[in-house]
Amino acid sequence: MNKKVLIVEDEGITSLELENKIRKWGYNPVGIAVSGEEAMVMARDLKPDLILMDIRLQGKEDGVEVAEKILKEMKISLIYITAHSSDFMMDRAHKTSPHAYFIKPFNDNELKFAVEMALYKHEMEGKLKESETKYKALIDNLMVGVFITELNGNILMMNQYMADLSNENSSEGIIGRNLRSMFDQSQEIEKLMGKLENEGNLINENLTLINGNNQKIEIELSAKISKNIVYGVVTSVKEAYLS
Repeated sequence: MNKKVLIVEDEGITSLELENKIRKWGYNPVGIAVSGEEAMVMARDLKPDLILMDIRLQGKEDGVEVAEKILKEMKISLIYITAHSSDFMMDRAHKTSPHAYFIKPFNDNELKFAVEMALYKHEMEGKLKESETKYKALIDNLMVGVFITELNGNILMMNQYMADLSNENSSEGIIGRNLRSMFDQSQEIEKLMGKLENEGNLINENLTLINGNNQKIEIELSAKISKNIVYGVVTSVKEAYLS
C-alpha cells in the first residue's frame, strides 16, 4: 500500500505542484489543507504517514502551532516547506522535531530524498512500536515474575505477574520502588545481593515476599547481573496470610 502524504499549503499552485510530485514519486497524496483547522481534521481522519507543512497558513494558527497539536495526538513524520527562514521561526519549528526544513524554492531531488527518508523512518518506528507491544504482551502473560533493577535494587521494569504478586494494579506502579522493600528477610536479601555481585548470578534462592495485603508469598528467585543491571525471574511457591 502506498504511503500517505498530507499536504498543508495555502498557495494553490505550490500545493498542486507538491501533489503531482508526491504522486510521481510513488506515494499517495491523500489531501491538501489550507488552514490549521483543516490540517487537524484531515490528520485525524486520513492518518497520513507524512505531513508536508507550510508555516504561513490561512486562519489563526501557523504551521508550527498546528504541527505541535497534531504530534501530541499521533505519530507522524513532518517536513516543513516554507518561505520563512528567520532564526526565531526555525527555532520554533526545530522544537517539533521535523525530519527536514526546506526553504522555498526547494530542490526537487533533495525534497524527494527527504520524503523517502522520512517515510522510511516512520515505517521503522511503527515496526519497532509493534515489536515492543508484542514483547510487552509476551512478558506480561508469562506465568512467572520477571523484573529488571539497578544494582542498588531500584526497579526499572517488572511484568504484570510480578505486579500481581505484589498486589499492584499495574506493573508501571512499581517502577522506581526498591526491590528490597518487597521482601520480609532484609538481612537475607543483603546476603543474596552480595552473592549476586560476587558470583554474577543466583539460582532458585528461597525468599519470602510480602505484598500490599500483608500476605506472605514463598518464592524462588533466580537472577543474573550484567553491566550493573540485575535481570531476575520469580516463581511463586506458596501463599499464606500473616497472623
